[in-house]
Amino acid sequence: MLSAPALQQPRRGGVLRMATSVSSAFISIARRRLSAVCCLLLSLFLTGCTTGLLGLPGAALFSERLADKSEAEKQDETKKDGKSLRRKKEEDNDFGSRVETPLLSEYIGMQGNGLVILKGVGLVTGLNGQGGDPAPSGLRTQLQNEMARRGVKDANRILSSPDTAMVVVIAYLPTAVRKGQKFDVRVVLPPDARAKSLKGGWLLETRLFEEHQVNDQVALRPQEYAVAGGAILTGLGVQQVRGERQAELMAGTIPGGGISKIDRELMISMLSEKRGIRNAKRVADAVSERFHKYNKYGEKVPCAVAKTDQLVSLQAHPQYRNNIPRYQSVIRSIALNESDVARRMRTESLARDILDPERCQAAALQLEAIGEDAAPFLRDALQSEHFEVRFAAAQSLAYLADAAGVSVLREAAINQPAFRVYALVALSVIRDDAEAVVTLRELMSADSLETRYGAMRALKELDPRDPFLSPIEFRDRFVVHVIDSSGEPMVHATRRRMTEITLFGAGQGLSLPAVLNAGSRLRVIGEAGDDSVEVIRYSLEAEPEKYRVPNRLADILRSLGELDASYPDLMQFLIEADAQHNLMGPFGIDRLPQTGRVFSKPGEQTAADGAEDTPAAEGEAKARRVGNPRLVPELFDALDPAEVAENESAEKLQNLDFSKVTEADKVRDNRQPKSRVLDDEPAAEAATGEESSEATETSAAEAADSTAESAEQSGEAESADSKDAAKTDAEPSDAAPAAKEQSARPGFFSRLRRPFGHLTEPEP
Repeated sequence: MLSAPALQQPRRGGVLRMATSVSSAFISIARRRLSAVCCLLLSLFLTGCTTGLLGLPGAALFSERLADKSEAEKQDETKKDGKSLRRKKEEDNDFGSRVETPLLSEYIGMQGNGLVILKGVGLVTGLNGQGGDPAPSGLRTQLQNEMARRGVKDANRILSSPDTAMVVVIAYLPTAVRKGQKFDVRVVLPPDARAKSLKGGWLLETRLFEEHQVNDQVALRPQEYAVAGGAILTGLGVQQVRGERQAELMAGTIPGGGISKIDRELMISMLSEKRGIRNAKRVADAVSERFHKYNKYGEKVPCAVAKTDQLVSLQAHPQYRNNIPRYQSVIRSIALNESDVARRMRTESLARDILDPERCQAAALQLEAIGEDAAPFLRDALQSEHFEVRFAAAQSLAYLADAAGVSVLREAAINQPAFRVYALVALSVIRDDAEAVVTLRELMSADSLETRYGAMRALKELDPRDPFLSPIEFRDRFVVHVIDSSGEPMVHATRRRMTEITLFGAGQGLSLPAVLNAGSRLRVIGEAGDDSVEVIRYSLEAEPEKYRVPNRLADILRSLGELDASYPDLMQFLIEADAQHNLMGPFGIDRLPQTGRVFSKPGEQTAADGAEDTPAAEGEAKARRVGNPRLVPELFDALDPAEVAENESAEKLQNLDFSKVTEADKVRDNRQPKSRVLDDEPAAEAATGEESSEATETSAAEAADSTAESAEQSGEAESADSKDAAKTDAEPSDAAPAAKEQSARPGFFSRLRRPFGHLTEPEP
């Protein structure tokens, strides 16, 4: 049993341990509080120092660095989410609050503007002994397979006939061609052909395929793109050199001889940095909001549909089907994701820009892309003193179906050859407006044959059933239009796109006597003083058939057509009549207005044409080229440079003022033999006692006389001013009366007569 002291020892030890633990706890709490107080004091100290530092000079730079660091952190966070700030702005359509709205030209490019090369092998008949059996070759095998496909029996006998020939058919499928649309084809004899001539031949229906490369070899795609056939138009074989004479008979063209079997669409391609299905859909919606059409059920159909993230299919709008280059320019000028407020602000800015001659064209395209809401601003620009501004506004209004600028377009067609092609195309799209129709009818009485025929083609596009056109149609062969126009009678023929002859002056006939051939079996004979001519058809198996026809060119052509004359036969008839001076007025072939001509302002045009010989006037002449020579609207056709130069020379010759020529001849006869250099002194001697205006006229006459002498190639010395006058390429209708003072000798007339060999289509 334990004693009491022994029991009290543990109790004392527990109390001591408890006291020790309590004191330790108090000490720990005190230390924690002390450390907290120290931390608080340290924080207050640092805060005070920081505040002091921020109050020192240069603290702003420190704060900016802190802010930049914060912004960079935010950008890093945004990038981690997968969206940069720049892309986020684009995807959030943050364009409506800015005036600098992006245009589609910043997002897209255009595809499908090139020509598709088509080829085929065909058979020509009706050569009257000028054909031959083709040599064995891959082309012959291909033709035999085609004949077997069509069920032709005894192909070898047909190929060996002297009345047939194997030919290679080449064509170029136009841009945005529609199914059933016609285009030109070219027919060429193979290099080893035994045939001598294609004159008078008829190409049987030939299938055309696209040519492409396979393993460095030429092959044809299996898809049939078009068919071709018809009468072949060749040269007449009258060249002086035998080789050239034979060459022009071994190739030819068929105007409008190809018929497309496909619809060729345009394509919009997204730029690589803008590529994406979302952007492609935006572009398609922006284009379709401005351009749409209706199907046969009256349903609204968009012109643009997104196909992939990079391509958007584009259909030609009916208003622009004859001017695809302008259609694409307007599409590039459409704004993307633009709010109503931004559009209003941009429209007001464009209304100011269009009044500037240097920016009027781009501004007019953007206003045209906006649509009918921009028409009032375009009408205001018609009052500008600058012709470029007025024309740009009138052209855009025409494509908006507004006839407010018809008078400006008429002025351009008559007086401004550089704008003529665009004016005529614009007039052809102003539908349901009597003023446009009347204007085109008036233009068919203009002095220029190019203007007359261009107006006729525009009116035919505007209203094919217009009674003013008076067509005489011979199915599948040709059409003769008899225009009851005033002024000098003229005749025009085409060798592109269509077989068409246009007579300006319904009552014109032939200047008799005349003996003219229309092919190898038709002849027209007229005696001097008769009011009728005799049309004779010869046949190997019967007596000649003779028909008496009134001496009216329309009746003669109608009679030839009824006697089964082909279009090449009529071309030969007209060319011979022109060469023998049997026509009452000018005759032209493919007098088509062209793009890329030079435009000079009215005040500068006289100096540019050489009417003033002062150095100051020559220095002030500033001209610019209008349009691209290769981008001709689809209403017309692009000509070769040689054809363009020939047409311009013919236009100048046609518009010569012969009273000025006579006056220039008199001045030349009165001059001293030694005065060969043009200056003010001979003019002053010839005009002694006259006023200064008469001296100016004499100087201009001398310049015209020097031009005539250079045309004669007399070999005499020419003055520098005379050379400048001879080099002018502006047409006489450029509102420069002094340009008509240029003279010409009879030799000049005969030298510029159109040669027969020009009928051969040049190699593309």
